Amino acid sequence: MKALVKRGSADMGIENIAEPTPQKHEIKIKVLAAGICGTDIHIMKDEYPYNAPVVMGHEYVGVIDEVGAEVDHFKRGDSVVSLTAVKTCGKCRYCQEGALMLCPERLSIGSGVNGAFAEYLTVPARLAYRVPAGVASVEDLAITEPFACAVRAVVERSSVTAGDLVLISGPGTIGLLALQLAKIQGGYVIVVGTSEDEKRLDLAKKLGADLVLSEPDDLNRLVNEITPDGVDVAFECAGVEASGEKCLQVLRKQGIFSQVGLYGRKIAINMDQFLYKEITVTTNFASEPTSWDKALRLIKNNQVNLHSLISARIPLEEWEKGFELFFDKSNLKIFLVP
Repeated sequence: MKALVKRGSADMGIENIAEPTPQKHEIKIKVLAAGICGTDIHIMKDEYPYNAPVVMGHEYVGVIDEVGAEVDHFKRGDSVVSLTAVKTCGKCRYCQEGALMLCPERLSIGSGVNGAFAEYLTVPARLAYRVPAGVASVEDLAITEPFACAVRAVVERSSVTAGDLVLISGPGTIGLLALQLAKIQGGYVIVVGTSEDEKRLDLAKKLGADLVLSEPDDLNRLVNEITPDGVDVAFECAGVEASGEKCLQVLRKQGIFSQVGLYGRKIAINMDQFLYKEITVTTNFASEPTSWDKALRLIKNNQVNLHSLISARIPLEEWEKGFELFFDKSNLKIFLVP
């Protein structure tokens, strides 16, 4: 089968490899679409750990092609998505508490074990979810994984309550998903980007943003016009040092700083300001089973718009074109289609 394999520094490309065979507790999935994520970019640049050689890709939707001997709650032809942490010890405190991503032995698809930039992959059946009935396009649900990450950040690890002034810094896919969740929870939401984010900010308005801003230097003035206290919650979704600093500047005393974006390197940030302002800092490392439960209920109930975040579907063999489109800020989610 065709697969996009990362073998090492500057060594990445399409290869023909053997199709996986499901173990007794696994399902074999034919991939319909797989999204390019910022983590894939970090892996490409050797900024995120991976076990070479590995098939990349962890955001996907597919159809079950084969079930293992002990799997009785799925059948061939079911459309599914799944968690990414497919190998965990099952014994540590984090596994026992359902925080699979924090297991010290955790391996995830696309980095630790073979992932979804391929025609097929296998995952443990216990980590898979059927696609909600009635969705207009099953392929769209390749975006479920980043949506579950946004749920983890906004709903489970942070706190937005009705009337809160909320900042979303970075109008990429995660930022626009976080925007929708913050609105569902009753926030008054400002989305800030740069002059290159014009199309993304236009979409933010359509998705419910109360205010958008393309000049970060004007953010302090804008927030001060609303309230001299500052924003209640800031979600840093860009993974950019300057974005983190700006979030910290406009946060009110005792506000919440939520780090959602991945920097991929060490950054300098004024930690004393967190102390002086008694800022609560929250983070989220991808998503957990509870995040997926909530995400899929929101999708089933048509409470979020995922389709508008999908910019292009590119054949897997043209992965380089897909990665180029990812860097174009007029685009959002790019799918690779085997």
